Amino acid sequence: MTSEDLALLKSSIDLVVTLETVEGERFLAQILFVFEAEDTPDVFYLKVEPGPHGNFVPLGSGGYSTLLSDIAAVHRLES
Repeated sequence: MTSEDLALLKSSIDLVVTLETVEGERFLAQILFVFEAEDTPDVFYLKVEPGPHGNFVPLGSGGYSTLLSDIAAVHRLES
């Protein structure tokens, strides 16, 4: 993850972005918070999908956490 990606991630709290992992997975995520601890810096989020009324609907009933080192890129959603 570049410093620009980290800055975008940190400025996207409560917003939906596209996360791309180092394994090539891409998905929409509503960012809850970024935790920058020394040993395990990670991001907490909800996986979401577009809803019927232009909103986003959470997938599943729980949140997710991914280590920042496992994120290859963060992308803003195109309007």
